[in-house]
Amino acid sequence: MVKNVRMRLLLVMELLTGETNAEKGVTMQEIVNFVNERGYAGERKSIYEDIHALQEFGLPIVYYSQDKTYRFQQ
Repeated sequence: MVKNVRMRLLLVMELLTGETNAEKGVTMQEIVNFVNERGYAGERKSIYEDIHALQEFGLPIVYYSQDKTYRFQQ
């Protein structure tokens, strides 16, 4: 596994902006799996930090506690 923070952040952004919307979200485990399957190290805690950074950047990423998913609100 490659430990590359920038690439992990970009992969998280790619997944959230490309595969989620107001109706369909992804769980934290799905995000971790997505990053790991592409050969990059990613753990729950670091993914939380990535999501927070993307939110601070201005991307409308929302957590839905009902089904425990993250969604990109276009």
